[in-house]
Amino acid sequence: MKHRLWPTLLLAWLITPAWSQPATAQDGAITACVPDAQHPVVAEPYNGYPHIGYKGALERDSAWFAAVRSVPQPDGTQRYVFRHARAAQRVAYESIETLSLGGKAIGFAAYRQGCGELFDAGGSSLGVPAFASIADAYTASDIPHSVLLKRTLAIANPSGAETAFSYLRFTRGKLVASSPHQYHGSYSLAPIPSANTELHATNKLVISIHPTGGVGLLDLASLHEVLAPHWQGVGQITDFVRSSQGEPTSLPSYLLARDDNGLQLHTLDGQPLALPRFDRIGFIHGWYPQESSQPPSASDPLVIQTQELDDQGRPGPCRLYNEALQPLLEAAVPARYCLRQPERGRPYFAYAIDGQTQVYRKQLKGPLLALERSASDIAGELVYVLDSGALLLQTPTQPPYSLVTPQGADMPERSFDSVQDLGCGFVVVRRGEQRWMLNPDGSLSSGMRYPFSC
Repeated sequence: MKHRLWPTLLLAWLITPAWSQPATAQDGAITACVPDAQHPVVAEPYNGYPHIGYKGALERDSAWFAAVRSVPQPDGTQRYVFRHARAAQRVAYESIETLSLGGKAIGFAAYRQGCGELFDAGGSSLGVPAFASIADAYTASDIPHSVLLKRTLAIANPSGAETAFSYLRFTRGKLVASSPHQYHGSYSLAPIPSANTELHATNKLVISIHPTGGVGLLDLASLHEVLAPHWQGVGQITDFVRSSQGEPTSLPSYLLARDDNGLQLHTLDGQPLALPRFDRIGFIHGWYPQESSQPPSASDPLVIQTQELDDQGRPGPCRLYNEALQPLLEAAVPARYCLRQPERGRPYFAYAIDGQTQVYRKQLKGPLLALERSASDIAGELVYVLDSGALLLQTPTQPPYSLVTPQGADMPERSFDSVQDLGCGFVVVRRGEQRWMLNPDGSLSSGMRYPFSC
């Protein structure tokens, strides 16, 4: 929904009486509080002296006294009216409270019979639908000279009364944006384990227009729904490793939205990205070979990996993308060859399907990763890729294990009867009664070494 919808909504508010009957709440329509003559009066009305002085001392609210005066009642209580209202239009309120409308502008929330209305500094109605309460909704990083107000009221549902709310943004006394819907305080949110960013830290709020419906995301700065509320779950993922080293303006960061078909990736402004659906996503560092051992940094080429899960939650095929979300391979990679974090910076990447191994050399095209085919359909199931690029394959022939070059050529005297991967790059091979350590460059060592830790 585009930003320019808010004037239309405001116009709809202005032509609807502030004390009108509420609209249907199920569709997210903005509804108004309905006054109840039997509602208890405000127990502690605002009297123009807030506790904002030193150590909570009372201070005189000069703006309130300039706009409001108290009217004693026969029963000894007080009612409050706007000084500049015409006598025929003067309404006695149970309480009139001062609130900020952005910058130095102030306004007033006036309450009676359980409902409140919003007025400007001169006591003129701002046309906002009546509410049960309204307050400043503090956000992680707000806009200068602007304030976000949360308008709250109770709505009736088949299951009983429930709190609903909507948002208004004022800048220097003018209403500049309003949320397109009224939202429910309760909703069901499917977890997204890949999400790693607190949404409130980026001024986004999970929203729902119906307690049994979907959820979306509201941008609290623009009050634009960046994700419409029809998803099972929403979240955000950010490459925090790069944030400590690189420029924040170029940080890879995306919105995630889940439905029955899996996760869909969106830009931060809510635009869907045309990637095949997936169940989890990760940022992989250290995949491209570096000349020296350096920690991940902004210059470290990034791999983005998406992966499917089966019905039991077990890892399935994955897809690899560079930082521009260009696919590194056309086909999905079998689960056993998917990347892990952190990855070893070998010069080649390989995987096997149906006993045929595919080999690619890692390249850089500008700052972005790319894969260039080195060999295709090498007979044998890939077991291990050495740092040198040599491949350890398993074949139906005897002996069953052999080393080949990244181009698929057999390496002499490099066939074995058995292989034992000890982890952390330590591999033991055996031929007959002889046993060796297989070194990263493809050579053999008779001395045994065992990993202590990775």
